[in-house]
Amino acid sequence: MRPDRLYAAVLLTALLAVCTRSLQAENGLTSAPILNRPIAARASGLGRAFTAIPGDTESVMFNPAGPGFITGTAIYLSYMNGFAGGNYGFTAAPVKINKLVLTPAFIYYDSGKMNLIQADVVKGEVTAELDKTGIISAAYTPIPALSVGGSVKFTAINLAQTASASARHYDLGVLCKLENGLSFGAASLNNGGDIKFEKVGAPAPSTLRAGLAYKMELTPPNLFDPTADISYGDILLTTDWSRVSKEKGYYQSGFEFNMKMMQSIMLALRLGYLFDRSEEGLTFGFGVKTGNWNFNFGYEESKDLESRHPVSLSYEF
Repeated sequence: MRPDRLYAAVLLTALLAVCTRSLQAENGLTSAPILNRPIAARASGLGRAFTAIPGDTESVMFNPAGPGFITGTAIYLSYMNGFAGGNYGFTAAPVKINKLVLTPAFIYYDSGKMNLIQADVVKGEVTAELDKTGIISAAYTPIPALSVGGSVKFTAINLAQTASASARHYDLGVLCKLENGLSFGAASLNNGGDIKFEKVGAPAPSTLRAGLAYKMELTPPNLFDPTADISYGDILLTTDWSRVSKEKGYYQSGFEFNMKMMQSIMLALRLGYLFDRSEEGLTFGFGVKTGNWNFNFGYEESKDLESRHPVSLSYEF
């Protein structure tokens, strides 16, 4: 077989194998699952309704304006299981410089192993898909109530260790945080060209998001349980609309209850729901913050596939 035809055959086999896995594992995505699958433990507990949440590192994946309300510098690490042995990882380090917050970040997606077959012969086991995305994000607060932000993403995709592609995309967002606890935000994510492997290409998952959030302090803080030793309490309600290009729009909502316990431990309980999804629905999670450390766990149910349970750990300076 001619070398160019052999290469084309290998490329087509890799594309078909990975696309089949991606459609099974990530229902509703276009191409490059890494660009449209948030790896965020707190956001997962809130039903991924995170577009209007101010001051959280996880906002980099939902609205680049969100980190503009971060009060200092932090290091954030997150991990989430994927389908059929795959896994995701996310790390970020927001740095506040006066009214500007710069956030370098890195995301990876490993879809797991598959057999590489050429000419009906198994050549060995390879990684079906390995995606890596580097992000440079910036958020600026010209006035205390407003943040505008943008991100540039550099993505490299490797299919079955035989074909690769690279692409550059950008995000834009705005978030307004009012004194009465209400905030609202909007973002346009993954804008840019198609992701191409030689002449074979697919559109990036360009996404529009809009959301509202409302945070209310509880008085007294132990309102739900008068016998509990709680020195502070608040509730957060959030709802989002999101739409991937060429797909229908969806709604998602979340609820969070924060309470400060003994020894200055902050405990958060979360519940969320993704509406009108064929495979997804209920989410929940919790968080524990003590001193500068913050741990979060999320759980996303799946009707036919494996459930997701992202975890994160961050340290604030």
